[in-house]
Amino acid sequence: TKAADATFKVKIEVVSTCAISATDIDFGQVNSGMAATDKTGTLNVTCTSQTPYSVGLSGSGKMTNTADSDSSVAYQLFEASSDTAWDNKDNLYSATGSGTVQAIPVVAKLSGSTNVRAGNYADTVTATVTY
Repeated sequence: TKAADATFKVKIEVVSTCAISATDIDFGQVNSGMAATDKTGTLNVTCTSQTPYSVGLSGSGKMTNTADSDSSVAYQLFEASSDTAWDNKDNLYSATGSGTVQAIPVVAKLSGSTNVRAGNYADTVTATVTY
């Protein structure tokens, strides 16, 4: 009896991926001229295991009155244990993916006066994960 052998490989390439979602940060109701307590939101980042990534935040730095664009309240965003404002250029959050959701707190602090026109104020912030 004779036999001939051939070998072959079974292959796959796993590529790094990242996904991000976020919760809103709501200071709630504040009396005009009064300080507001710092509030925290969460970024949920899911990156492939061992994939290094960074997250930047870009917003205008001010919440604008939804009925009067001339009226605004300034704010800044920070990492939970940082005194440096979190931005999309100089101060990014950096970590390594675990393959599961990583919850990253974002702390919002008012930096401007609330002695402004009554009404609802908002700003849209874009969180960008780079990997």
